[in-house]
Amino acid sequence: MSEIQFLNVDLELESKQDISALVADLKKNAVVLHYDQDEYRQLARIEASAEVTSPDKAINHLCELIESCSKSALKQWLGCSKRTFDIGFSCGEQPKCYSQALHVDTLLRISAIGAGMEITLYPAEK
Repeated sequence: MSEIQFLNVDLELESKQDISALVADLKKNAVVLHYDQDEYRQLARIEASAEVTSPDKAINHLCELIESCSKSALKQWLGCSKRTFDIGFSCGEQPKCYSQALHVDTLLRISAIGAGMEITLYPAEK
């Protein structure tokens, strides 16, 4: 039987303006999973490069990286139309009940930097 488990947290960014300085700053201590642009927008998906064992730790690590960005990168951060922490879980049949909590300080930190949060559930592999 497969088990439910936390996978990772991706930081998803979308902007109509250039976000290359922001992506470059974050790339120093994170993994850029995807960075693409077309004539309408720029998209990036970034994951913590540090070993993280919970959504709380992953989000706080990514917040630290954002908070330490250069002024030009922070300006690009504020220009993003999407700044979302996407928490990923692999679904499974065990345990019967599974929960992961975010500390109130983490929720306040997410709000303070103007980000949102979403949850993605991936089906169990058979």
